[in-house]
Amino acid sequence: MTITDTALLDALADCLESGDTLLDALGRIAVTGGAAALWTQHVRRCVSAGLPVAAVLHAANVLDDNELSLFSTEGADAATAALLRALALRRRRSRTRGRTILTGLIGPLGIAALTVILDPVMSLVTGGAYFWPVVRGLLWLVVLTLGTVVGVPALLRHRRARPSVLRFCSTVPGVQWLAGLYAEEELTTVLVPFVDGGEVKSAGFTAAASLLAWSPLHQPLSGARQTTRPASAPLPMCGLEPLARHLTSATDLAIVGGVASRRLAERLVQRGDAVSALLTARLRLVVRIGAYALVVLLSMSALVGMISRGLPGMPVLPGGAASPDQKEIEQLMKQLE
Repeated sequence: MTITDTALLDALADCLESGDTLLDALGRIAVTGGAAALWTQHVRRCVSAGLPVAAVLHAANVLDDNELSLFSTEGADAATAALLRALALRRRRSRTRGRTILTGLIGPLGIAALTVILDPVMSLVTGGAYFWPVVRGLLWLVVLTLGTVVGVPALLRHRRARPSVLRFCSTVPGVQWLAGLYAEEELTTVLVPFVDGGEVKSAGFTAAASLLAWSPLHQPLSGARQTTRPASAPLPMCGLEPLARHLTSATDLAIVGGVASRRLAERLVQRGDAVSALLTARLRLVVRIGAYALVVLLSMSALVGMISRGLPGMPVLPGGAASPDQKEIEQLMKQLE
C-alpha cells in the first residue's frame, strides 16, 4: 500500500461530497503541486470507466483489502466521502499511536545499549576481546528492536496474517482487554459514516462486521444487521443492543446518549478519540515494561559474567576456583602497588 497523507484523503472526500467526479476531484488536488500532484498522477493511471472510487483507490494501492471491504457493502456508495474521512481518521490514530510507542522506547533501548557496551569493559584490562562482543550484542539488540518496531506493524498490516494475529490476541488474558479496546475504536470509527441522526443504517453493521471479523463483536454485529424493528417502537441503542455486553460502559452510554440526542455520530467520534488515547497509553506502558524487562535481563547477564570472571580482591565462591582473568588482574594490581 502506498503511503498516503491523510490530508489527501480528507481533501478528496470534501471534493467528492461537493459533487465532483473523481477526475475533477483529482484535478483540484493536483493544483496544490508537490507530493499531492504526484499522488493524483498515480491515482489517475488507475481510473477507468465504470469503476467506483473505492475500486480505483484500491487499484492504486491507496486502500488495502480490509479498507476496500468497507465499500463493498450495499449502500456504501452514498457514504464514500464519509468513509474516506473515517479511514483518514483511522490512519491518523494509528500513526500517532506508533510515534508515541516509539518515543517510549528511547529510554529503555538507550540503557540496554549502554549495558551492552559496558559489559565487556573488564576485558580491556585483561587483554581479552572487547570490540566483537560489543558489536555482537548491539547487533542482537538492533535485530530485536527492528523485529518489534518494524515486524509487528508489518504483520498487522498483512492481509492474511492480521486477522489471525488479532484473533489470537483477543483470546489471551490481559492482551484480550487491549484487543477489546482496539475493537471498540474500530467500531466507533466505521459506524460514523452510516449514522443518520440517531440511527445506524444496516450497511454500517455489515461494514463493521467485515472489518471486525477477528473480534467477538463480529457475531453480535451480524445479528444486529439482521434485526428489524418497527418505527413505532424505537430501541434505546438503535439496534446495537446485542453489542452492549461486549462494550465498555462508557461506550454503551455514549451510544445511548447519541441516540437520544440524535447526535450519535458526534458521540461516536468523541468516544473513539477517548478509546484511542487510552489504548495508546496502555500499549506504550506494556511495551516500556517489556523493554525494561530486557534491560534487567541484560544487566543480570552482565553481572553473572562479571562474577564468573572475577574481580581483583573478590573472594572465590565456595567450591569454585579463581579464573585466569582474575589471577592476571590480581598480579597486575600487586605490580602497581
